[in-house]
Amino acid sequence: MAYRRSGFTLIEMLVVIGIIAVLSMGITMLNMKDNSQAIYSAQRSMMISFYEARSTALTKQTDVAVIIYKGPDIARRLKQVGVIYKVMGDDSKELGWVALNDGLTLSEGVIYVPPASDFAAFVKVGNGISATEVYKSTFNNGYTGVSNIINIGEFPSTVPTSIAEGNGDWYAYFFSSDGLSMNPGAYVMLAAARMDADDNYVIDNPYSQLGFVVRRLGNTVPFTDYDEMQETIR
Repeated sequence: MAYRRSGFTLIEMLVVIGIIAVLSMGITMLNMKDNSQAIYSAQRSMMISFYEARSTALTKQTDVAVIIYKGPDIARRLKQVGVIYKVMGDDSKELGWVALNDGLTLSEGVIYVPPASDFAAFVKVGNGISATEVYKSTFNNGYTGVSNIINIGEFPSTVPTSIAEGNGDWYAYFFSSDGLSMNPGAYVMLAAARMDADDNYVIDNPYSQLGFVVRRLGNTVPFTDYDEMQETIR
């Protein structure tokens, strides 16, 4: 009587498991590739802005700020980032602030996550998730007393202009003239988001976010994934 084999050998099972794993990874990469690439790109670009701000503070020996737009222009809100620095006259009198360069716009589909106080005004969360799962940006400026919101007449501008602190259309992270962060320990958070019909940003996946911590010396330390953020922030 012919022998009929039942079941799978160990090698066959391992091959099948390997194929399933590869296929699953491929599907995951197809679903997340665009968001992941955009998030990493935005994180890198934002960190470069902070590096430029610190370097400018040290080389020009003046106060500098990284600013993020929060005003009424929907196309720029939570996406436009710039660096401005204080210009002094020959008599050490403050002339105003100018833009270091034209700034940048965050990657398509990525936004700066506003602080908790503004989150509900600008951002919604998708069904099935809680706003508490999304990590918000912070300023941690209680020690230094600098303002986290400013208003500047025009950006970018090479003409020195005054800024108003305490209210306005821009979030601000300051550096002192010696390159130290005036927002030590602040979290700068970014997230994948879409725009809904009411012109609100919607975050559907709390795990599609990255960011970094601003250290007292002015350097930044990036988060690598959601688990690291969860462990550090909570």
